[in-house]
Amino acid sequence: MTSNTHIMEPGIFYHVCNRAVGKDVLFKHFFDYDDYLTDIEKIILPVANLNAYCILDNHYHLLVRIREHASGFEFSQAVNRLQSIHAKRFNYKYKRKGGLFLRPFNRIPIKNDGQLAWVFWYIHRNPLHHGKTENWEDYPYSSYSYFKYNRASFLDTSTMLDFFGGQDQLIKHHETQAEDYLLKNMNLMLD
Repeated sequence: MTSNTHIMEPGIFYHVCNRAVGKDVLFKHFFDYDDYLTDIEKIILPVANLNAYCILDNHYHLLVRIREHASGFEFSQAVNRLQSIHAKRFNYKYKRKGGLFLRPFNRIPIKNDGQLAWVFWYIHRNPLHHGKTENWEDYPYSSYSYFKYNRASFLDTSTMLDFFGGQDQLIKHHETQAEDYLLKNMNLMLD
């Protein structure tokens, strides 16, 4: 069974992601990102805890855990609704027609603590990886700043803070990963 069709289960962490069709973008202006985050809060949070996110111009990443009272089917419906609402708004606003997101969205179950730690970092380093900013820690459409600056939000920060053993350890993990990532990529550029 591929990650695109995996039957999702309550209580399990999932890396959920999707991208725009072709070379299209999903978000053109800051208010597109803000509207999408508001929609995530309204549509996704009733069926899943949101543990991390990063939204870039042509794709997004979410780390979620489906709530015990919800089913994987309900979560899938919520993601489809989220994407549909955004696509209709985007198409209307920018006088565009047709599908905006690839189908189906990717849903990858997190199978162990190592994978959870890596996916959490992977989501937060996406702006750096895609060249959107060198200052990945303060990228405005990533959840990392909520962890780093202990900011209140609709995000479930306590689960990942507990997982890493507190804010200092979470920040240290990300800083270490960033140093390794930058060093490896710099070495590749020099070769």
